[in-house]
This record gives sequence, structure tokens and C-alpha cells, in this order.
Amino acid sequence: MKEVRLVLSFLLVAAVGGFALAADPQSALDALVAEALARNPEIAYYEGAIGAAKGQVVQARILPYPQIEGFAGPWYSTPTRGGTAHGWMQEYAIYQPVFFPGKMSLAKAIAEKDVRVAELGLQQFRLSLAMQVRTLAYRLGVATANARIAHEVSERAKGLVDLLRRRPTAGVQGYLDLRILEGSLVDLQRLARELEQNRTAIQSQINALRARPSATPVPDTIFPPAEAPSLALSVLQEQAKNRNYALLMRQTEIDRAAKSLDAAKLAALPDFSVGPFWIGERGTNFDQGPGIVFTSGLPFWNDNRGNILTAAAQRRQAEALHGSALWSVQSAVAASFAAYQTTRKQLAEQSHDVIARLRRAAELADRQYRLGAIPVQTFLEMQRQYLSSAQALYTAALDLQTALLNLENLTAGTTLAPR
Repeated sequence: MKEVRLVLSFLLVAAVGGFALAADPQSALDALVAEALARNPEIAYYEGAIGAAKGQVVQARILPYPQIEGFAGPWYSTPTRGGTAHGWMQEYAIYQPVFFPGKMSLAKAIAEKDVRVAELGLQQFRLSLAMQVRTLAYRLGVATANARIAHEVSERAKGLVDLLRRRPTAGVQGYLDLRILEGSLVDLQRLARELEQNRTAIQSQINALRARPSATPVPDTIFPPAEAPSLALSVLQEQAKNRNYALLMRQTEIDRAAKSLDAAKLAALPDFSVGPFWIGERGTNFDQGPGIVFTSGLPFWNDNRGNILTAAAQRRQAEALHGSALWSVQSAVAASFAAYQTTRKQLAEQSHDVIARLRRAAELADRQYRLGAIPVQTFLEMQRQYLSSAQALYTAALDLQTALLNLENLTAGTTLAPR
């Protein structure tokens, strides 16, 4: 672990050698992440989903409106011995529809599961967004370092081209050296341009995540940190199994499906209504009196079988999705862990001052060619080796931290402590 830290620490210095470092790259990175979490418009979508789900929790607690019924009309009575008595009658009833016991609590429980799924969705998006910003910030730092080295090498070649053009013609060798350098300069400038375009594209992506115009300046000296802790695959997979937001969402969906199945079974039992009534009849006499009204359906042939079958099938679907997601997460953890271990080993095997030695060699090749001590091919090979080796090591440093961030994302932000 110590060797890896030394190599990565030197890469950071080499990457920005000759250029001013940000006062505190970690603070700059934290500020980028905080701004993205505060301004990214998708956050509002997930927060809206939580609000909508909480609204259904409130709705699940509300009883239906009370019902009122009234009857009024003429009243006739014909006695058996002739004559007709007439008058009027009226009847009023107020009753409250009531769900069968257990239905309301199940509806509330289902709505609360929806809230939990929405909350997990927000947490997953926030973590993923933070990981994206960090990864892009590291990519920007590496792209900037690569672009600076490419610019350094192309400027060195351009200086020699200018030198040879000013010198008197020195035969065929001098003519061919000039043309070789001019051709190589075209390729080096193309590479420098592509690296700069890549840097600009990454800057635009970061600004899109923090809802800023694409040209807004972004700190470009945030380099992958010099950390490469020793990790255990079994520990990471256990952490992912217990904490991964996608798995927690799938488990919550299983719980919700189980509640929905219970609700479908209970829905076969009829709801009822209960309340007071008053009736009055006026004819020869005035008769009146209160009472209690009770209404209920009769569960003779509606056993809700179709909805029960649907709910049972949806529960099986939720269980299948959870199983599939578990295998996917475990596979992703294993893949990121393998990439992390391989890159960590590669960096541990590198000399801590390899970039510095290559830079010094590239500068030496420039001086020696100007003195005529080495051929142009040696000069160009040294420049290309310096550029390609620096790119390879910077890319390895980026790959190491990308794998580490992927593991942190898969384990829901678990601190990846050394064993």
C-alpha cells in the first residue's frame, strides 16, 4: 500500500509540474459535488416522487364521505271497513361507509412502501451523481495533464523545426531531419488538439451535471487521490448485498407485493356502512322514531380471485427481479474489484520517479540533438515514449480511482477501509 501511495503522489506532482496547483483540490472537488447535488434538476424529480408517494399515505388514512339519504312523500292507509286515511311520511338516514377491518391499514402499509422506494431512488441518484462528478473531475485532471505534456512535446518539436529552418542547408541528412520533424509535429499537434477537445468535452459534462453553462470554468488540477487501500472481495460483496440501493428497492418491492396480495385477499370481504336514521309518518296519528341503519354487501360470488392471482404473480415477479439484481450487483462488484486489484498491482510495480526520469530524458534528447550527438529518430522516440508512458500511468491512476468509486457506489457509500 505504501508503494502505491508513493507512485500516485508523484504522479500528482508530475501531472501539474510547472503549473500552479489549486489551493485545496479536495475542497474544490467537494464544492463541485455539493453544487451538483444542490442544482441538478433531476433531484427535483425524485423529490417529487417522494412527495407523491407521501400523498398516498395521507389518502390511505382518510375515510369516505358520510352518506345522507332522505325519503318523503304522501302516505295513504285504507282500513278494512272502508274509508281512507291519508297524510305524509318522511325518513332520513346518515351513515358512514367503513372499510372492512384491515383494509385501511394495508393500504397505508402499501403507500409507505412506495414512499420507501421513492426515498431509496433519491438516495441512489444522489450517490450516483456524486460519483459521476468525482469521476469526471478526475478525468478532467488527467486530461489536462495529458494535454499539457502533449503541448510540451509538440512545442519542443516545433522549436527544433524552427531551428533547422534557420540553419544553412546541411545536405541530405539535414533536409530529411527537417521533413521528419515537420511530419512528426503535425501528428503531435493533432494529438494535443484531440486531448484539448477531450478536456473541453469533460468540462461540459461536469457543468451539465451542476446545471451551469458548458463554458463555465471548472478546476482542472483535481487529480486522482494517492490512495489505494487493500480490499477484500467477500467483504465488498456482503456490503453490497446489505446496502446497495437497487437491491434495497427490489426488497421493498417484494414487501409491497406481499402487502398487495394480502390486500387482494381481504378485498373479497365486503365493506359496510352504519349510522342513525329517523322516520316519521303523519296520518290519523303522528308516528315517529329513530333507529340504526346498517348496510353491507353479501360475499356470495365475488371472491376477487382474478386480483388475487394478479397480486401473487406480481409478487413472484418482484422476487425474480430481486434475484436478478443481486447477481448483477455481485458481478459488478467482482468486475470492479478485479480492475482495482490489477491496476493497483501495476502502479505498485512502477518506479516512483519514472515520469520525472522520462521528462529529463526528453529534455536531454532535445539538447543532444541540437548538438548533433543523436539522430532525429532517437529524439522523436524519446518524446513519444515520454508522452505515451505518462498517458499510460495517468490513465492507470484514473482507472484505479474509477474502480474504487464504482465499488463505493455499489456498496452505497460504505467507507472502504483497509483490511
